[in-house]
Amino acid sequence: MTTSSTPASASPNPASVLPGTGRAPATSATAPETHKPSAAGDLAAGDRTYIYADNAATTPLSPRALEAMMPYLTDRFGNPSGIHRVAREAARALADARGRMAELLGAQDPAEIVFTSGGTESDNWVLRGSAQLWREKQAQRGDSGTAPRQPLIVTSAIEHHAVLHTCAELERAGAHVVYLPVDEQGRISSQDLERALAHEGGPAALVSVMLANNEIGTVEDVAELARAAHARNAPFHTDAVQAVGHIPVNVTDLGVDALSLSAHKFHGPRGVGALYLRRGFDLPPLIRGGAQERHLRAGTENLAGIAGMVAALEEQIDNLAAAQARVAALRDRLVSVVCNAVPDVHPTGDPVRRLPSIASFACENIDGELAVVILDQLGVAAATGSACSTGSTDPSHVAVAIGAPPASLHGTLRLSLSDTVTDEEAELIARRTIEALRRARSLSAMM
Repeated sequence: MTTSSTPASASPNPASVLPGTGRAPATSATAPETHKPSAAGDLAAGDRTYIYADNAATTPLSPRALEAMMPYLTDRFGNPSGIHRVAREAARALADARGRMAELLGAQDPAEIVFTSGGTESDNWVLRGSAQLWREKQAQRGDSGTAPRQPLIVTSAIEHHAVLHTCAELERAGAHVVYLPVDEQGRISSQDLERALAHEGGPAALVSVMLANNEIGTVEDVAELARAAHARNAPFHTDAVQAVGHIPVNVTDLGVDALSLSAHKFHGPRGVGALYLRRGFDLPPLIRGGAQERHLRAGTENLAGIAGMVAALEEQIDNLAAAQARVAALRDRLVSVVCNAVPDVHPTGDPVRRLPSIASFACENIDGELAVVILDQLGVAAATGSACSTGSTDPSHVAVAIGAPPASLHGTLRLSLSDTVTDEEAELIARRTIEALRRARSLSAMM
């Protein structure tokens, strides 16, 4: 593919648009090579466009985000912690970005927004920090307290590994972790949460439940879960990495104490994110050193990344209502066409309360990784599940948790559409997915 010289602020030339994204490349660097799928099977010779359908893993940087970043990568290079005019200019830009992010999330105070490197850091910080804070408070109370001496963390069986692996480490350090079950559509019951908190006795150090699942797309009733946690005096955190920029997210409406997000999931830059911390919900510092981020996270702020993240989220929210309905309709048609064409392929996740972009399947007697490889050859970028689990031979923990048929545990498939996907691209994805699943099933039978 040839490089694009389209300025970030200009309208993209249709020839430079990345297929499956509806977006022009954000830089003039060489774009990924165009893969030419095989013309075998029912694919027409003209169906050569490579379509990116792995937007739950990462998204291309939007031109608007790049445009917002460029000044801070070039002439506006100041350190916000200084006192001269160059530094003051950077400090004003940082404060402006923090205020805009607070408004986008419905926070009451810009000081409730802490900039981080992304969702994994934010999740780790909330979990580890809550456990540490619990231990410190217990130490201050002495042995006479009636609460458990080790922190209780309540989470779910389908969380991202950033949460699950951190919880496992906290368990090794003595914490007690309760993993809430989910139903066959990946939904968490507030009654199960209430029973878990009541059974364990004293208040939990933290309840952490994701807002939307990254593999099957189910959106949890976080507002109800947060109310149940608060009724037992437990603080509530939600990993909203997969949700922010794709469905309406308002921290006040959700009633959460902490919320994690990551810019690269909504066309912002990689390596930057934010953590909402409600005023009154305190965490120990993550990194000690300077006074940045209210003394909570030392180190010079990534101002260029922050500016790009805020610009990207503003763009997403501006277009959210129209994109949601359109993409959800294309997703539903895609799921219907695939499941009707290939036997023993089942849609997963809540059919209604779900992210508009994610189509997920449990495919019996099909090797999911083989299907993804064939899809790649046919011209579609897809995934078996979380990008953070690539290389693991274990079945998806989400598929296990929802009770997917045993014959499909290694046959999960996720197609995550761009918010600008076209009707023609969605049709091509469906046709190529059908072809890939048929081939993969035939080959899997010989393995």
